[in-house]
Amino acid sequence: MKKNSKKRWLNFMITICLIIFAVVLCYLIYNFNIDTQDQKEFDDMAQTITVDKDNETDNNDNGIESLIAKNPDCIGWLRINGTKIDYPVMQTKDNPQYYLRRDFNKQYSYMGTPFMDSRCDINYDNNLIVYGHNMKDGKMFADLLEYGNKEYCNEHRIINFITSSGIQEYKVIAICNVKPDDEWYSYTCQKNKDSFNNLISHIKDKSLYRIDESIEYGDYFLTLSTCEYSQTNGRLIVIAKRSDANV
Repeated sequence: MKKNSKKRWLNFMITICLIIFAVVLCYLIYNFNIDTQDQKEFDDMAQTITVDKDNETDNNDNGIESLIAKNPDCIGWLRINGTKIDYPVMQTKDNPQYYLRRDFNKQYSYMGTPFMDSRCDINYDNNLIVYGHNMKDGKMFADLLEYGNKEYCNEHRIINFITSSGIQEYKVIAICNVKPDDEWYSYTCQKNKDSFNNLISHIKDKSLYRIDESIEYGDYFLTLSTCEYSQTNGRLIVIAKRSDANV
């Protein structure tokens, strides 16, 4: 009797394990299919966005206005040539992390959509902070981790941010591993000169390597932020300075 009881218990446990495995597998397949669909939609959107500063006119919105018309939460498009980073940027000031797990159409999406810090004003602030997931399959902001390699950075220093106001070009000046409470995240609008200089010194000290680029009080920055796993609850930020031609 005891032998039969143990056998039934073993069979029961095997059945439970198989059921759990099947549920997890279905969940992973479902999320994979959803993410694939979402990425295809982003890829299709990217085909409508053009970056041509030489031909930029009042009648050429570079494709961004049609996306804003579809979803007013869209405030721009982020593109880094030679990387997979080619995505819309959303912002919801009343619900800061709304797009953390939502696609462009506001439907559930594990990979989400890059979104700007709710405190930032794209028409005013000196530091625009954009968040995106570090997906294991290389989607979203996963390519930011490649900036840990200086050679890669040198080959991908230009970041284009396309808005209804035109094309803004930024050049990478620092790559840092930080925590979510790092003081750089508190910097959006212009501080006094001394505070600014202290903050820049902090960033230079944190940077993974030295980048020779002048930084002055009054400069404008774009900060891209994603998770990194060399430390508990770590973040990697890629900081870029707006080119003088955009001022």
